[in-house]
Amino acid sequence: MKFNLIFLMLLIFVSCGDSEDVLGDCFVSPDLDAVCIEIYEPVCACNNIVYSNSCEAKKAGNLTWKLTNLSSGEECKY
Repeated sequence: MKFNLIFLMLLIFVSCGDSEDVLGDCFVSPDLDAVCIEIYEPVCACNNIVYSNSCEAKKAGNLTWKLTNLSSGEECKY
């Protein structure tokens, strides 16, 4: 029983130490070390900015996005 309690507390402690800092419903801290391929498939991210592809949106810290016909850098309505 004591071992189970210690294991449970350790599991909770480790899960709280996630490297992504949630900043809202759709944002986490940007992953500046991520490497993205240069395929142009523009997406409207949940921060209402168009990125050149989903990897770039994720690298900027967005958790959700959708395809769009707008140009990267433009504002969009997610």
